[in-house]
Amino acid sequence: MRRPRVLALPLIALTASALALTGCSSDSKDSGKDKDGSSASVPDGDDQASGGGKGSAHLTYSGGDSGEFTIKSVGCAVMDGKLTAITAPDSADSSAPAKPSFTAVISDDKAMTTLTTEGGDSYLHTAAPGITGSKSGGTWVVTVAGLELGPTDPTGDSITVEGSITCGSVAGM
Repeated sequence: MRRPRVLALPLIALTASALALTGCSSDSKDSGKDKDGSSASVPDGDDQASGGGKGSAHLTYSGGDSGEFTIKSVGCAVMDGKLTAITAPDSADSSAPAKPSFTAVISDDKAMTTLTTEGGDSYLHTAAPGITGSKSGGTWVVTVAGLELGPTDPTGDSITVEGSITCGSVAGM
């Protein structure tokens, strides 16, 4: 019976981080300026790669379960010029469905990560390597490579996640 408690604390921390992003996002070019004056948000417009200005995440997973999905709404947080959180769908996008979803709170080269499939299966890792982000122009682009997540259901098997994420709204500096 100890396992549910062990999983509960990371889920609470991840949920708190995701909620911190709610209401803090900025799609405005003016309010999303970095210290150097460049825009931290995806520019407005109809850019398909960025999901029409909302960002996008395309992820595949394999292992105990397999599949892929695309989310057209991504919120990110940046602190001191480093990517610190990803929420897909963006927590500020009330029109986005709750599943599938991907969240990560990043510290150094590890991330507390959750993934929920369209079918509702959940996977988690409290300190997973495999997520890297960099700023290209005014857009944050994230690569997910070899990210191993364990099931929250003790009878399930682990999965490996691959994909790319483009941040649509960015909070912080």
